[in-house]
Amino acid sequence: MATETELIDLLVAAQRASRSEVDATLFADIDRTAAYRIQAGVLSALGETPALIKTAVQPDGVGIAAPIFASRFGQSGSFALSGATVTGLEVEVGLVLGSDLSADTANADEAAIVEAIDHYFVGIEVCGTRFADRKLAGVQAGLADNMSSYGYVINPTARDLGADIEQFDVLLSLDGVPLHQGPAKHSFGTVLNSFVRYAKTQVPAYPLRTGTIITTGSLCGLVPVSGTGRVEAVLGNHTVEFILT
Repeated sequence: MATETELIDLLVAAQRASRSEVDATLFADIDRTAAYRIQAGVLSALGETPALIKTAVQPDGVGIAAPIFASRFGQSGSFALSGATVTGLEVEVGLVLGSDLSADTANADEAAIVEAIDHYFVGIEVCGTRFADRKLAGVQAGLADNMSSYGYVINPTARDLGADIEQFDVLLSLDGVPLHQGPAKHSFGTVLNSFVRYAKTQVPAYPLRTGTIITTGSLCGLVPVSGTGRVEAVLGNHTVEFILT
């Protein structure tokens, strides 16, 4: 069985080479705590910092988080990102915190979780994997690999309707060719669900502090993408675009 150091080294090498080459089955025996340690080891070895955190809910109901690297984070209209290991795109409504939020506060008063939010935004998560076969990765292996996060593009304009996604369509295209069009449907039920779950079980590596940017799951599932060009997503009166190279 590979050691955690060896698993970190494999993911670091794949990140540096922009390759999907790691054997996911080597991660089969890790637990959630080990997955977070591996995340931290990769982040440190690459000299990266999180620009934002991605939240999700594991099958046992626990909220989890993974970093999206600052070097792969940019604003709509002025950003380009390599598609070397990209598997797909997710159109999302995220949020920015206006105050600190501790786990104690989140568990004591769920209303305080919502009150900590300053505003919402629309963005595109660019997903990628370091695994040669992502289907072989278990839940904790996926967590160790940053939940397949690769990069993120944000329209920083505050979304006027906040977390409300009902009766909105998601439009996603590459060089004007539609990749996806359909009603917004959140992968975790609501925009807030994974954020609320994570707020209650947050880990020291990703504290919820004023100004933290959080993305909470896709409104269109994972939309596969291949090739290069201008990506555009539209949700209501908000547009996000970037160049995939």
